[in-house]
Amino acid sequence: MSNDDKISIKKALRVFQKILDSGEKTDSEFRLNGLRASTDFDGYAVTLRNDYVCLDIFFHNKFAFKYSNQRERDLFLDKLDQIDAKQ
Repeated sequence: MSNDDKISIKKALRVFQKILDSGEKTDSEFRLNGLRASTDFDGYAVTLRNDYVCLDIFFHNKFAFKYSNQRERDLFLDKLDQIDAKQ
């Protein structure tokens, strides 16, 4: 089992929606608690990211998870958990 198998796409999409609902809108993205959320022009791909990690979610729940090191990856996943836990 790779580390990327620990990603819950359902959770990531919930967090994406929470950032859209409660985050601060900038030119092309929304920001909340250190994470940024954006979508492509047709809405079929969404991105959650910070300065060190990028999670792209594509059609049919395919995804690309890019990070510079394990620590930054773990901090990003913790941040997803924190935002997901908020009502």
